[in-house]
Amino acid sequence: MKKYYFALLAVLLTAQFTMAQDYFWPLTTNLTDTKGGLVGTNHGVQFTTDAVRGNVAVFDGNSYANLPPFLFGNPEITVAVWFKMDEVRPWSRAYSLGSGDQTEPKNVMMLIPVTGAGDPVKNWFRFTITSSTGPWLDADVDTLEAKVEIGKWNHSVMIFTTDSVIGYFNNKRIIEEAYVSDLSSINDTQNALGKSFWPDAMWKGALSDLRVYKGKLSNSEVNTLYNSTNMNPTATQNIKSDNNPTISAANNRISVILKQSDINAIVSVYGVAGNLICNKTVSEISNTYFNKGLFLVKVEAKNIKYIQKVIIE
Repeated sequence: MKKYYFALLAVLLTAQFTMAQDYFWPLTTNLTDTKGGLVGTNHGVQFTTDAVRGNVAVFDGNSYANLPPFLFGNPEITVAVWFKMDEVRPWSRAYSLGSGDQTEPKNVMMLIPVTGAGDPVKNWFRFTITSSTGPWLDADVDTLEAKVEIGKWNHSVMIFTTDSVIGYFNNKRIIEEAYVSDLSSINDTQNALGKSFWPDAMWKGALSDLRVYKGKLSNSEVNTLYNSTNMNPTATQNIKSDNNPTISAANNRISVILKQSDINAIVSVYGVAGNLICNKTVSEISNTYFNKGLFLVKVEAKNIKYIQKVIIE
């Protein structure tokens, strides 16, 4: 019951979340900013259904996207995004905001979820802001504070003021560095998702819910943002709590029984990495064979929205 109320609260917070973000890329079906009207350029990014976050932007390790300029010399700015890493690729970027080429100079802000693979010293979460005329900032956070694991969604919020950089990881404040910055010096004509301005590995994973604010979010506003956009895959969300389906697994099959029959009920089965395996009706799913493993099963109908984990042994 607690999970149900948490999920319901998240839905309500999402509807009531009114902090004035200036740009908002949901990254569900395209690269359109639904708040400011900016449209990005797609270089092979796909949009598919994820078990946890619904439709998301997927980067296959060769694809990337460019976004139009949006900094415009604002003295303070906040960038928030959900990201999931599907493969450890050291130094790959979730985003690079700014401009530059494969040589110096560069003016860019970069979110680097993993700086090294299998190295306890270098395997850190890093945020970097570079300058062609002034100091750079490399804000490194070890895995005790910001552990990025394959297949798990994480939330990053980076805040830039005139004298500091503040960062949050999954609603935890992990970065607070003094840094005298001048965002007007960053000509963000090559804003990139999934790509570095250096010859680093391309991002292999997914991004969701990219928001930009022309100002500094407070600690409570970051908390509200995190809770309102977080999606818990183990949560049960029911319009009618007395109509929960019964889901079971045996003999390489998944069975779904509805208390109230609904011919329009759809069963979606996802792998643990969030990949959609199939969409079937209730009757069709009982005749579908699955390999051994852990699955997320989502049942949706007019009066039902229910998610449950099942194991086929």
